[in-house]
Amino acid sequence: MTQPTMNDDAPDYLAEITDISKMIESGKELVAQGNAIDLSNLEAVIGDLCRRMAEVPPSNPNEVTAAIEKVVNDLTNLGEALHRQSEPKH
Repeated sequence: MTQPTMNDDAPDYLAEITDISKMIESGKELVAQGNAIDLSNLEAVIGDLCRRMAEVPPSNPNEVTAAIEKVVNDLTNLGEALHRQSEPKH
């Protein structure tokens, strides 16, 4: 089995993923306070990150994969919070 090649010239994807996580966390806090949020730019940011990672693989793929899994989980939680916010109050 061939090991993936390490790319020491890869950008610091973990820092970018951390920034995305902070955006999501801020969104969750705003939703919890009853505010509406605009996620329109998040899709472009994540899409750009994924495109660049496909072109220049991360030097630390296991760490990046774990960080991305956390972002996906955070987005799921944010989606659930948005869904609850949109439900009619009784």
